[in-house]
Amino acid sequence: MSIETLEKPPSYGRRAASYWFIDGLPELLFGLTVVLFSFLGLLFRIDAPTRWMRPGLRVQPDSWIFFGGLALYYYLERRVLDILKSRVTYPRTGYVNPPEEREGKVETLVVLNLRPTPPLKENVTSFRLRTVWPVLTFAWLFWLNGNLLDRWLAPSLMPAIAITLYLANRKSDHPYSWRSLLILGLTGPALFLINVPAYYQQPLPALLVGGWLSGRGVLTLIHYLHSNPYPRNMVKGRA
Repeated sequence: MSIETLEKPPSYGRRAASYWFIDGLPELLFGLTVVLFSFLGLLFRIDAPTRWMRPGLRVQPDSWIFFGGLALYYYLERRVLDILKSRVTYPRTGYVNPPEEREGKVETLVVLNLRPTPPLKENVTSFRLRTVWPVLTFAWLFWLNGNLLDRWLAPSLMPAIAITLYLANRKSDHPYSWRSLLILGLTGPALFLINVPAYYQQPLPALLVGGWLSGRGVLTLIHYLHSNPYPRNMVKGRA
């Protein structure tokens, strides 16, 4: 095997970006946010007065609850994660500078340049671009624009969301395995066993993907806490 064929070890920046997801907290926070506000939207859809939820409306008021909650998530995400990680992650495995969000920016390298250029930033993540935005896009298409697929909405939408998340994240700093996404995709066809009325299906895709993200976050967090117990000297210091 030649030296050129050997894989280059990940840089400090890439390892720092991956470290951001080691505890499952970013997924857990986003997943719980989606679950909470899609569930509140579903409750509003069930219990709201008829004059507020007329079938002819393309933009139903319950969607305001969901997208208002996601706007709150965007505003508070890093603050909440910093608080959680300062109590859960950093005391166990140390502090690393949080990665910057790529947010759709593409960094280019100009080769024909006589002046020295600073190295490209590698401590970046595209979690919002590759995970948050696909979820919001699907929610926008089928929550704000009405149920165009009748009772086929959630059963057909969940496999589409799973495939999108797989393709969007397969070369990212936080890829999803096809086995994990297979579970998400199968939640849609499983709804045929429940026979949910079409009127109540609009919040369901967001609720299901939020539950899937929350489950992944919880399992990752449990594994992380089991592998990295709290330092004994810090426990004694608090006693």
